[in-house]
Amino acid sequence: MEPIHFCPRRLALATAVLLAAGTPALAQTASVLYSARPAIALSVSDKMATRQAPVEFTVTMPGGQTTKATAAPRSDGERAGTVHYPSDFGNAGTRVGDYNWTARVGGKVVLTGRFAYRPAQGGQMLFVPG
Repeated sequence: MEPIHFCPRRLALATAVLLAAGTPALAQTASVLYSARPAIALSVSDKMATRQAPVEFTVTMPGGQTTKATAAPRSDGERAGTVHYPSDFGNAGTRVGDYNWTARVGGKVVLTGRFAYRPAQGGQMLFVPG
């Protein structure tokens, strides 16, 4: 899953399409609330394994708090399971700062990484891969 980024060009295009559709379309969209959150997909798999084990991901947030989620293997063509930060992590947050993640299989650390959220113009948050 690609990270979500705010794109002013796409917003302008969507606005132009709504304006071209006329007043009734604008009246219908007046009650629509748009919300987008930057996210990251985490997935780890053993290329040599015939059967993938669940992977526990721990994310350490900027204040030092940790949150966890488990990626279970899938049987629909994707060998490894995937979790999405922040939606699959119970007490996750998207505050400005640096985040570290650790992937464990059977309690053993198999991979680590990092990412960050940075402020952008207009109050949006940008996801920055590490």
